[in-house]
Amino acid sequence: MACRSSDAVPALSQGTQKLRSLAARGAIVLVIARLITRGLDLVTLVALGRLLSPTDFGLVAIAMSIVQILEAILELPLSLALMTLSTRTKSHFDSAFTLQLLRGLVLTGIVLAIAWPLSLVYDDHRLIWLLFALAAAPASRGLISPRTVEYAIKFNYLPSLTMDVAGKCTALAASVSVAWFTGSYWSIAVATIASPVTMLILSYCFAPYRPAFSLKEWRTFESYLRASTAAQLVAAVVWQMDQLLLGRFVSRSDLGQFSMASNLAVLPLQVLVNQITSPLTVAFSAVKQDPDRLRAAYHKSAVGIMTIGLPILVWVSVNSDAIVRLVIGQKWLEAAPILHWLALGIIPSLFVGPLMPLATTLNRTVAFFRLNLAELCLKTPLMLVAIAHYGIAGVIAVRLVTATAVAGYAMYMVRGFIGLSLRGQLLGPWRAAASVAIATAAMIGAQHAISDANDMLSVAVKLAAVSVSGAICYWGTMFVLWSAAGRPDGLEDHIVKVVGGYWRRIHA
Repeated sequence: MACRSSDAVPALSQGTQKLRSLAARGAIVLVIARLITRGLDLVTLVALGRLLSPTDFGLVAIAMSIVQILEAILELPLSLALMTLSTRTKSHFDSAFTLQLLRGLVLTGIVLAIAWPLSLVYDDHRLIWLLFALAAAPASRGLISPRTVEYAIKFNYLPSLTMDVAGKCTALAASVSVAWFTGSYWSIAVATIASPVTMLILSYCFAPYRPAFSLKEWRTFESYLRASTAAQLVAAVVWQMDQLLLGRFVSRSDLGQFSMASNLAVLPLQVLVNQITSPLTVAFSAVKQDPDRLRAAYHKSAVGIMTIGLPILVWVSVNSDAIVRLVIGQKWLEAAPILHWLALGIIPSLFVGPLMPLATTLNRTVAFFRLNLAELCLKTPLMLVAIAHYGIAGVIAVRLVTATAVAGYAMYMVRGFIGLSLRGQLLGPWRAAASVAIATAAMIGAQHAISDANDMLSVAVKLAAVSVSGAICYWGTMFVLWSAAGRPDGLEDHIVKVVGGYWRRIHA
């Protein structure tokens, strides 16, 4: 018996190591996929911004906000439900497919019912056909082969990567072609529709499935159908409230400028910072039984997110004019001051960047509903007054106020979850804050020292010079303060080890 026991331990250890290896490899593929797809999103946004007008973007922003709210409300996490099953039969896949089909039909029916009334509210009959067309995007996403979850269960994310990238490439090619030849706002709708339709087709190539209509196993998914409807409704309304209200009170051109600035403000975080949070659920799960280690892991990750995200957002804010000129052109210059303030409005959320993986690890996901509900209750009355009296400037001010208040509430939640003090959360990234202050002064000084020019080459050279001066001051100050603080464990320590390792390999 002793021999059997000793033999069993290595087998278990090898299995665990293999599982961790597969998970790590899958996480890398997911990060690569998100980097590529967000990069393609940026290219599409820039290309369409060059070819279309702010008025075009403003019109489509209204229609997309409505469809995205409906999609979020009717979202069915059936893939997650399938993954949690110990065994999956044809009946499970058929039931999942049928439920998604019914969801698509309900969504389409709602869009058909509200399209004409909404066109009257916004006094624009073009919304009717735009809404009809855009409803095809969420319907297509829902009809993707349910058997694709079998790849995710095996930590094989290459099919998902292929489908995502192919969808984005198709959207880029199709939308730019339509914009180039027609100059129509329909090119934005084409980009939104082409990607999920491409993914739908490819999903049946990677995971063949013969659709069949059945609700035999619908009770398996019952808890998932009821669990998050309220949370999704609140989150969706908070997410799209700005553009929906602005569409009623400002011109399509002004709404387009705001929409473009909003998209540009969040892209750097989506491309870079959000990738950092992806592996944190696994990391927190590994130490959740030890409160001290979990608290330290959360604090370290929050400081790391701030160290990377803060300089990016401040760089976008300080250089908003040059970024707009270079990326989308002179016709979008009104978006520059909007981008300046919207980028700053995202900073408070960085203080609680790891909250989602922490709450997921501790099975406290109801926290997101409370946060969104608090934001909705605070934001709605402020937004109605601000838009009616101050337009876009009022929206920006409300965003700054609500972002700060919600971040404060989230910090309070973190203190309740793991006992990390509010003072510790606020002062944790002090090195990043001090370094950004010096880097900001350097960038503003460089902007004033270098003469202004309107041609693109001169603007690019000036932006490069300003950016280099800011980067040198930021990272130089960071490492000086890190050394002065006794070289604590953190992002700086990791960078030193990585760079030192490469240096030793080169000179070995």
